Amino acid sequence: MRKGAALDALLIFLAGASYGFIVPAVKAAAEIGVHPADFLPLQYLVALAACLGFALARRVSFPSARTCGKIALLGVFTGLTSICYYSSVSLLPSAAALTLLFQYVWVSVLIECVVEQHLPTRSTVIAVVIVLFGTVFAAGIFEGSFQTLDPLGVALGAGSAVFYALFLYLSGRIATDQPASLRAAFLPLGGLVVTSLANPACFTTALFDANVWPIAIGMSVLGVILPTTLINYASPKLSPGMVSVMASSELPVGIFAAWALVGDAPTPLALFGAFLVLAGIVVKQLAAPRNV
Repeated sequence: MRKGAALDALLIFLAGASYGFIVPAVKAAAEIGVHPADFLPLQYLVALAACLGFALARRVSFPSARTCGKIALLGVFTGLTSICYYSSVSLLPSAAALTLLFQYVWVSVLIECVVEQHLPTRSTVIAVVIVLFGTVFAAGIFEGSFQTLDPLGVALGAGSAVFYALFLYLSGRIATDQPASLRAAFLPLGGLVVTSLANPACFTTALFDANVWPIAIGMSVLGVILPTTLINYASPKLSPGMVSVMASSELPVGIFAAWALVGDAPTPLALFGAFLVLAGIVVKQLAAPRNV
């Protein structure tokens, strides 16, 4: 196994864990009247200022405008993921939105197979099956009716899975020769552009609302700065299959975070599913040294 690969996998695991706090945070914000349309652009504005400021402080050499534009393109995919996912959470039960997002696990493997024209490794197939099987239990599909779901919410949830899979795949291939701090500095720019186009009223209303800024800052750290920095640093050194499986830590962390923050206690089946997801992560990581 490549030296440092275990650390890189752990960083992707932590990035996914950071995303796990998104659903309870969105639900908690809604309880005080702050909705995604209020803070999404500000979330990326804060991230852009923080990451660009850090890069300037480190005196990082900036590449060509074309390279910066490619990095910003990654941010477009994170912004589209945020728009679709947050909107899906507002239209669907958290479990359903999370289930739909988690289809990125097999979508990212499919993208890799189609683009690179090769079949996934046996360990990746086994891990993906375990992760998806665990997702079914963890999301509570067997414990409630999914026949009355909002079609728009379902479409947005599916869209979040596709955009997130594209981000994970491309993050390991676009401008990988650039420092992680530089990639993190320009990535929020793309997210800011696309979320601002989707929510332009944010800059005339929520911009001056004192209740919005603490949430925007917190979501910026959890949903942009921390996870994208970790993914930018570690994903170029790992296979897309490994990245997608390790990032699935979002599901079990999301379940426990919802329990702790908004009192949404998991059922025994949900706990079983969460442990299955973790088992899938372990299977992939243990198989990595043998490359099977």
